[in-house]
Amino acid sequence: MNRWIRMPFILPFLMVLAACAGKQGAGGGDRVDLNVLTSEQIIRYPNAFLAVQTMRSQWLRGHAPGDLSTTGGAVKVYRDGLSVGGVETLQSMSTEGIAYIRFFNGIQASQRWGLGHENGVIYVSSQAGVER
Repeated sequence: MNRWIRMPFILPFLMVLAACAGKQGAGGGDRVDLNVLTSEQIIRYPNAFLAVQTMRSQWLRGHAPGDLSTTGGAVKVYRDGLSVGGVETLQSMSTEGIAYIRFFNGIQASQRWGLGHENGVIYVSSQAGVER
């Protein structure tokens, strides 16, 4: 059989195979979203800052390597849809009652909240599934 005749049958098969492979991580489990910390992950920490600093310290940095973003055009923090300040505000947030913490990179944050978010946003939610 001519290889050009078989080609239309192989391509759809490969597309289906690729789509199925992308739904689960190695070992058949769910994929871990590295932009989200769940309540189960953070509850062992006394405050949101320690949880983020321990598990996702890269969220705290701006564009300059090694820069802990606590001033200027730094990473901003939102809680339940309201801007609450910079990363230092996470120190006063108890992990009790937090459903999840999510990081939005600069592009995502600027699209969602407008200019002035080029270093990203750490979004803290007390309501599971909201603003995710």
